[in-house]
Amino acid sequence: MKLTIFSRTKDVFGVIVNESEKHKTRSSIFNVTLSDNQLYKLTDNKEDKGKLIEFAFEFLLKHKISSEIPKAFEIDSIEQMFPEFPDLVKEWANRK
Repeated sequence: MKLTIFSRTKDVFGVIVNESEKHKTRSSIFNVTLSDNQLYKLTDNKEDKGKLIEFAFEFLLKHKISSEIPKAFEIDSIEQMFPEFPDLVKEWANRK
């Protein structure tokens, strides 16, 4: 699996997930909204938005297949599916 993350606007990011299986590559494209307030709430600004989105997708793809992930969502919505997500982000952001 390969993730490509790029900025569409200040708060909206595109994420391309490339998955290979038996000589086939499948790409899925997502739009994730992450505001400055959400970044501060989750990481105290210890990480940048791109790194947080990468962490979020790695987390999501451990729990769901890419076709089960909404094509567009706000980063806060992950907590609705996985209540432990904010605590895991805080641990990750404070790992240094």
